[in-house]
Amino acid sequence: MVPMQSRVADTADVLATLLQASPDAIVAVDANGLIVLASASIKALFGFDPDEVVGLPVETLVPEQVRAMHERHRKKYAGIGEARPMGRGLELTGRRRNGSMFAIDVSLAPFSIGGEKFVGAFVRDASDRRRHEARLHAINEITQRLLAGDPTARTLELVACRARGLVDAVLGWVVVPSGKESLVVSASDGEGAASILGLEITSEGSFAKRAMTEGDPIIVGDLSIETSVPAQMKALGLGPGLFCPLRNEERILGALVVARLSEAPGFNESDTALVKVFANAAMVALTIGEARVELEQLQATADRERIGRDLHDTVIQQLFALGMGLQSIERLTSGSVAGRIDRVVDGLDEVIRQIRETIFVLERPALADWGLRSSVNAVVIAASEHLGFTPRVGFQGPVDSVTSEQLEPHVIAVLTEVLSNVARHASASSVEVVIVAEDNMLLVSVADNGVGPPRGRSAGNGLRNIAERARALSGSVSITARSPSGTLVEWSVPITP
Repeated sequence: MVPMQSRVADTADVLATLLQASPDAIVAVDANGLIVLASASIKALFGFDPDEVVGLPVETLVPEQVRAMHERHRKKYAGIGEARPMGRGLELTGRRRNGSMFAIDVSLAPFSIGGEKFVGAFVRDASDRRRHEARLHAINEITQRLLAGDPTARTLELVACRARGLVDAVLGWVVVPSGKESLVVSASDGEGAASILGLEITSEGSFAKRAMTEGDPIIVGDLSIETSVPAQMKALGLGPGLFCPLRNEERILGALVVARLSEAPGFNESDTALVKVFANAAMVALTIGEARVELEQLQATADRERIGRDLHDTVIQQLFALGMGLQSIERLTSGSVAGRIDRVVDGLDEVIRQIRETIFVLERPALADWGLRSSVNAVVIAASEHLGFTPRVGFQGPVDSVTSEQLEPHVIAVLTEVLSNVARHASASSVEVVIVAEDNMLLVSVADNGVGPPRGRSAGNGLRNIAERARALSGSVSITARSPSGTLVEWSVPITP
């Protein structure tokens, strides 16, 4: 191989040409921190002509707020003098001639000429690298939050926040479908975010709808002059906008939008590509998060069904066996012992009833917070304040699923009236309410241990009202005395007329 020295006439000329051709901006700095040489690329990176910076402190290329710190680090480095990247672990920033800031990477190389020490700095624009790192970090954050159980609404707000940060936008928002003809802003972040959250947008002609339908980002030069942009958004002084779909092959979730102020530069291809990749990754993360929720719901359902089966097949059968054993012993005893055994058996029956009620709720958790059961429990809780105690409540059969919206108000009115009568007249210390759905009939049974039903005609209209409700629904009502004391009211009507 021919030695390099023999192929190059003047090494210095070659190195000088190479220096000027380098895409990185190269500056040489003396021991006092003054720039003694600058390559041509400094013009593209910092906006200075090479001759302009020669003789200036190197801190000229550094933001004003960090110049003092940079000078201290520079002097400290002069005593070390090793080639290495500058600012390990730090995010370095350069300052252009016009005062704008941008991310940079810097490598340092000390050298000496004629006994004088210099430092060569190789400066590269790190904006794209930082943006891609920020995108990866944002996606990782979104995925972690979703997997940790954060709700989708909060996650979409984070998506809007991180998206606008990636492209230096002042406002970001997520639009989702709301009915056939409109969209709604479901999440927003940035200046004026609160003023557009929940804003409804007509889907016809909207850029968000176009992006969702076409599946490609849409760049808008000036949002303030577009007729499809709502007045609330125009009032924020927005200019350039970027609409990116949130969708995959199976589903369209909505659109991710970022916007800058009217005087800011428009979005370019690099911005668009960055937000598009981020939106696609965010959509994957959202899908994973929703799948996790569905899996947990399936697991919870399976657990409830298993617990219900265990309660029914094991616990209830064991309680039945205990009750039957006690009843067989009761036949061999008499007096107070027999009475105590009888009360224990009654207690076991009540425990079995409560377990069956628990099984019903486990198998139908969605019914626990609505329907007739919920309404009946609310009436009983309200009556407890007047009674001075809480009545026992039981349900038998599918009372929620078979009770119509038309029938439920009658049931609640009857129960309210009967419990009111007990509180006013019965002087009772216990009440039992049982709702039964069986054989196409709905039965409301209220039993108390008070003074018993009134003798003769009553001056009140309460009992007359519940009787009239029963007749109007082709049902019946009976009011009988209990032994040794108390009243039993049974109100029964057909479930389907």
